[in-house]
Amino acid sequence: ATSLHLAEEASGSRDFIRCSLADILDGRAPARRDGDSVAIFSPFGLGVLDMAVAQLVYDLAADRNEGTVFDGFLPDPWDAQREAALPA
Repeated sequence: ATSLHLAEEASGSRDFIRCSLADILDGRAPARRDGDSVAIFSPFGLGVLDMAVAQLVYDLAADRNEGTVFDGFLPDPWDAQREAALPA
């Protein structure tokens, strides 16, 4: 139920997809068809979307003074192995 999938279901095809973001960035396709059109990019599946959502969640939690702060993300055995591998 991604936005692209829902748009495909509503329109009955994927004809609304003109090109990929890579096509625009590599110069294989113009960003816009003409001066009146817009290009819409769906970041679904990219880490940048995950980062944006994570930032939103973090900001909302900080504003509400909610959440739990962890000293570290990795389990203790990982930290011990990492510290042992560091030069003294």
